Amino acid sequence: MANIKIIAEFFLLSLAWTMTLFSPIASSKLTGNGFIKLITNISIGSLVIALIIHLVSASQHGLTLYLKLLALASLIFTTFLHRDEKSTLMWLTYIVVVAALGSHIVLFSPLASNALFLLSSALLLGIITYAMVLGHWYLVVPKLSERPLKIAAIITWIILGIKICFSMFAAYKHFDFFEEQTTLGSGYAFNWLLLLMRVSFGYVVILGMSLFNWRLVNMRSIQSSTGILYAMTFFIFIGELVSTFIFFNFGLHI
Repeated sequence: MANIKIIAEFFLLSLAWTMTLFSPIASSKLTGNGFIKLITNISIGSLVIALIIHLVSASQHGLTLYLKLLALASLIFTTFLHRDEKSTLMWLTYIVVVAALGSHIVLFSPLASNALFLLSSALLLGIITYAMVLGHWYLVVPKLSERPLKIAAIITWIILGIKICFSMFAAYKHFDFFEEQTTLGSGYAFNWLLLLMRVSFGYVVILGMSLFNWRLVNMRSIQSSTGILYAMTFFIFIGELVSTFIFFNFGLHI
């Protein structure tokens, strides 16, 4: 079985990467510098915990350690120098963080198909979490346009579609994993339990809630939308946790 520390580190790095990656969705000129600092601090906190896990569990410290340290230094730099309008220097810092952490996620399994699967998992987890945090910021800036939440919803659907295609192809290709009396994985019953949890929590619930969230955003019922996004964040964590457990243990893109 894959070490739980690997899965935890992947989740934390995914959160740190995507909070930065999606930050331009809501312009800092409209949200103010405070929102950038908030999501940057979330990235820093996630990255620090991931760094501690790495230092405690890794027997060797190579490129992945340096990528973490580079991203962490850049994020700390951002918290001190970012202003309401993003300067050229801050855009360069943004690129450094996105490139460093994105490369780190790929290094969990550099095979092209595996890397794309892991990146899609990180993106789906991140866009929903980012939207939830952004929804709370409307309490600080009530006049902020609902457009950033709409963009986040559209990105969610695109990534969700990619993930569903991954899962359908993997389930078809490895159907023997779910046949009766199989000796693959953890056995017939547990394999099906994992699949049902992954599909129900990570796909069905998320898709249904995202449609409801879209209606609420169009009505500019932002507080209600944020409540939906909060629930979506809970379910996507479960869905992607199951998905990454299956991947790191059995190599399936589900």
